[in-house]
Amino acid sequence: MVRAIRKFSPVALAAALLAGVSPSPAGADDPAAARAVDVPVQSTAEAGNPLVEGWYADPDAVVYDDRFWIFPTTSRSYSEQTFMDAFSSTDMVTWTKHSKVLDIADVSWAKYALWAPAPVFRDGKYYLYFAANDIQSNSEHGGIGVAVADRPEGPYKDAVGGPLVSRFHNGAQPIDQDVFIDDDGQAYMYYGGWGHANVVKLNADMTSLGTFADGSTYKEITPENYTEGSFMFKRGGKYYMMWSEGGWTGPDYSVSYAMSDSPTGPFEKIDRVLGQDPAVARGSGHNSVVNVPGTDIWYIVYHRRPLRETDGNHRALAYDRIHFNEDGTIRPVTMKVKDNFEDGNAVGWRTYGDAAWSAKNGSWSATTTSPSGGLALQDTDFSDLVYEADVTLRHGRSESGLAFRVTQPGTGTEGFHGYYADLTAKGLVLGKATGDERTPLATARLAAAVGTTHRVRIEAVGSSLKVYVDDMTRPKISTTDTAFASGSNGVHTTRTPSKADAAAPGKPLVRFDNVSIRSNVFGFEAAGTPNRFIRHAWSRGRVDPDVTPYADMQWKVVPGLADPSAVSLESVNFPGAFLRQRDGEVWIDTRTDDAGFRSDATWRRVPGLSDGSLTSFESYSSPGRYLRHRDALLYVEGVSAADRPDATFRAW
Repeated sequence: MVRAIRKFSPVALAAALLAGVSPSPAGADDPAAARAVDVPVQSTAEAGNPLVEGWYADPDAVVYDDRFWIFPTTSRSYSEQTFMDAFSSTDMVTWTKHSKVLDIADVSWAKYALWAPAPVFRDGKYYLYFAANDIQSNSEHGGIGVAVADRPEGPYKDAVGGPLVSRFHNGAQPIDQDVFIDDDGQAYMYYGGWGHANVVKLNADMTSLGTFADGSTYKEITPENYTEGSFMFKRGGKYYMMWSEGGWTGPDYSVSYAMSDSPTGPFEKIDRVLGQDPAVARGSGHNSVVNVPGTDIWYIVYHRRPLRETDGNHRALAYDRIHFNEDGTIRPVTMKVKDNFEDGNAVGWRTYGDAAWSAKNGSWSATTTSPSGGLALQDTDFSDLVYEADVTLRHGRSESGLAFRVTQPGTGTEGFHGYYADLTAKGLVLGKATGDERTPLATARLAAAVGTTHRVRIEAVGSSLKVYVDDMTRPKISTTDTAFASGSNGVHTTRTPSKADAAAPGKPLVRFDNVSIRSNVFGFEAAGTPNRFIRHAWSRGRVDPDVTPYADMQWKVVPGLADPSAVSLESVNFPGAFLRQRDGEVWIDTRTDDAGFRSDATWRRVPGLSDGSLTSFESYSSPGRYLRHRDALLYVEGVSAADRPDATFRAW
């Protein structure tokens, strides 16, 4: 099936060559062969999830010609699901809406519940498979249909005059179809609800069903915990089946996967790959996957429900990067919170107060006409977090910066409860807001505070609060406070009054860019040996690929046990156990209260010895010696120039 970006940017090409993969040209039958698609290599929707305004679900992604397309369900009340919109982009950043590419007016038998579009191109035609009417028994009319168009944006018209699959077979409700064309040209459709999944063959006309070698038409392939939302893709000669588990309105809605040597299975569940994150979003599921051909760059496109939305149909489109282990298994996907505003909008942000906010020219700016300000929040709920953004003060009377662990957002200048890290004309201020009251906790000098873009980083872990500006190795402010434990995160601005305010026009106060918010849990990949991560096994510190369980390679970055301005690495799956050195070897040991343990389990983060954009860890108890790997084991040693890549790590 054409689910792939057939042309790619020079960045993607370079990634392909570094990976030892040769890019393959598009076939003559492929509409993606016409013009190049310049798709950036990114970790997530860098311009912000949700991708587009509005409530949508069940997205299926495909690339036609020079455009990346997403076809979703219109997530409205049951009776209003009577049409489908589509979205297209040349760069996976800026999206164009195509309204009503399919409407029940063009499908005589469809009445409502138009669900889960599945796009595919073949022999000069664009096909869109869909489910309609949500039938509950074989006595009702509905099921899975197919529409056809001459253009990807439609309009799509019913191709057969009735459902392609209209009955329950093997217990599978005829919904949530996905279409996959294998390398040999054989097309398959995967579908099913009510806890059962089927696969059928599609004939070359794409509008009729074929049969398997045994004469059957419907082959059951239900994996463990299957609910709905089948999806199929192929990588490295392996077939990957993905599906959704749990209830679509509940927090347990998630995506799992299986691998097989055959497009018809068997499919045995390997793991859950995407689930809710109580700090980011709930109900993440019903996905598709897209690949940049010739590279190993993959994205999962899915829907999720913002944390503060209670309506089951309030679902939004998102995508994140997929990464694979050496054995082909998929690492769990982390829902990332980023926004570089390159799409010219601020979808997903909520604003409060008197400031006027504007997303343009690749940044998020605030303006006010009076001595007041405002607040803009992402719908997140982090406790321990790492929060970074570029902040540019544009007015000498502006006091603006990052707000975190925010609750009770309201109106007015300081109408929230939570912490703030402000840049001012006089320097840096870390404080807490309680309604309209502000209490500074700590201050620091800051050169060129106004008119210069500064990279600001917040690390909040428990009561420890650190603020970094530009230099990410040493905090400018490090203090403790227990007033606020968790909450939303965003940006805020205020303007101090002056005598000229009554007649002064509105002036820009501040500009924000490149926002990134995440938990303090990281994986660390060895720079010199990609796909190998710092992990623990039988208490010994190692660098290994294909880690099972995945949590063995996840670490909480917490304030240093011996020095809170440094860091310690706490095991995620063994809380209270830390990575520490013992006589030059590295182990994971349960914390003790003695000073020696605390010192040996503390590290100073420094710029990567082989790449300053990455990270190295200098031993706190043995200055000048660094965490490095040798023969798959971790040691603390002096590092020669040739060995610097072995002591340099990429944080994930």
